[in-house]
Amino acid sequence: MHSKLDQLLAFHCAPTLSGLKPANLITHDVTESFYSSPNMIMTLNQLGIHIERICSCASRELTLVYSESRLWEHLKRPQIWGFLVSQGYPMYDDLPTVLDALKVRVAKSGGFPHEIGVFLGYPLEDVMGFIRNKGQNCKMCGYWKVYGDTDSAMKQFDQFTECRDLMIDKLVQGVSITQLLSNSQEVYI
Repeated sequence: MHSKLDQLLAFHCAPTLSGLKPANLITHDVTESFYSSPNMIMTLNQLGIHIERICSCASRELTLVYSESRLWEHLKRPQIWGFLVSQGYPMYDDLPTVLDALKVRVAKSGGFPHEIGVFLGYPLEDVMGFIRNKGQNCKMCGYWKVYGDTDSAMKQFDQFTECRDLMIDKLVQGVSITQLLSNSQEVYI
């Protein structure tokens, strides 16, 4: 049986671990902290996957699991970068500084600042639609609320679900997350 951390990663982060999206966000009990498993963090870092606590309270943590290269490339896109600047992010030149700014915004907002969707790889049109409509009037709901291209979103939702199910199946077969990622050809769909 694999650890709760393996299970959390497989269920909530399979699309990021497999390269389908730049990041996932997990809210979890502090007793399931990734920081209690430094070997897992070190192995994931060597594979290009990083785990960063965005905020925590007495009982819960909000953790960002991300591919450093994919997330940075995604955020540097001109439209995404321009959007983040319009949301109050200063012009930075490295990912750690941008993530620090996100942490500050999460702490100040007392919840999720809505631009967090671009960090998670949601289409900009959907993030902007969510903000504009205050979370109402979406065309469909899935992994996020869709305000733009529903066909594309549905394909991504199906791909994410298939990826998650495959990763969970591998865990049930006795393969750990780090073993699975080390043999990455098994992860991609």
